[in-house]
Amino acid sequence: MIYFKEEEFIMGGENVFDKMDTAFLLKLDLLRGKVGFPLSITSSYRSIEYNKTIHGAPRSMHLKGRAVDLHCKDAIKRAKIVKEALFYGLSVGASNNFVHVDNRETQMLFCYD
Repeated sequence: MIYFKEEEFIMGGENVFDKMDTAFLLKLDLLRGKVGFPLSITSSYRSIEYNKTIHGAPRSMHLKGRAVDLHCKDAIKRAKIVKEALFYGLSVGASNNFVHVDNRETQMLFCYD
């Protein structure tokens, strides 16, 4: 990876980089290069237990290491992340504070309330 370091994949005090899907990480790195600004990961791989405590979706891509949430309060930067992620075939969920990106089988775009 060019833009991300293993230390950026910490969940619950544990480094979960080795639980992330390699193909997804390659696309995430391409995305970072294309948007041209740092991406701050707030959520990556989740254990089943942790996912339940935060009321995550039972079949969340986070459970497979195929998703991240990126902190982003800037609407222009969010739009750029969404546009470029879709270009790379990633699925995207947008919120006012973050962007969810994953590589599920069928690409989709959704919004969080």
